[in-house]
Amino acid sequence: MEHDSSSRSGYHEPEPGQAGLLGGEDWQDLEGDIERPSSVNLIWAQARSMDGRPGAIGNQNGMPWHLSEDMRHFKELTISHPVVMGRRTWESMGSKPLPNRDNIVVTTDPRYRAPGATVVSAAEDALDLARQETIPADGMDRGEIWIIGGAKLFEHFFSLADRAFVTDLDLEVPADTFMPDMDDLVQKRFWRVAEQGEWQVPADSEQRSRIGRYRFTTYEKVR
Repeated sequence: MEHDSSSRSGYHEPEPGQAGLLGGEDWQDLEGDIERPSSVNLIWAQARSMDGRPGAIGNQNGMPWHLSEDMRHFKELTISHPVVMGRRTWESMGSKPLPNRDNIVVTTDPRYRAPGATVVSAAEDALDLARQETIPADGMDRGEIWIIGGAKLFEHFFSLADRAFVTDLDLEVPADTFMPDMDDLVQKRFWRVAEQGEWQVPADSEQRSRIGRYRFTTYEKVR
């Protein structure tokens, strides 16, 4: 994410004390809670925890990696679309809107202000707003809505999502917050792999020494 300067928390910001937040099959209970727009996409990067558990997205409000290729991939996918995020994710980006996107921040604080973004109090309101065409037209493609974090929004939207765009990082990190094991969900035929890239190495030598390799995978919900 373009504004993340200190860690890779941008759309991977976890909530404290939410270890294993989306583990198991609890996400299935959320199905049907919200009216579905044309397309809801999730996007995140993940590594493994120190004990080898997949889907690690955060630790103590941050993530100890930075991958330029992931940042670029994120920008290419989300540009000219609405992006929905929580308050902590907004603040992790320096409280600045992502350029050329309709930035929508979800927070329960009625007094919260996010200059350059629209603030709503509920996830359902964020989807309604993201779908609305503006007059005059603002050039946004509202056929795709991107959920970019943090953990609570990922949890809320997981059962609603049509696609998930995941950057796999081949490394182990301390972690207290996880996304569901996508390989397990594919095996159970809840999701399927739509596209999986080859493993690549970062161009930057310092990032390469820390991360080793990465790949991009696109999943689609089986309905």
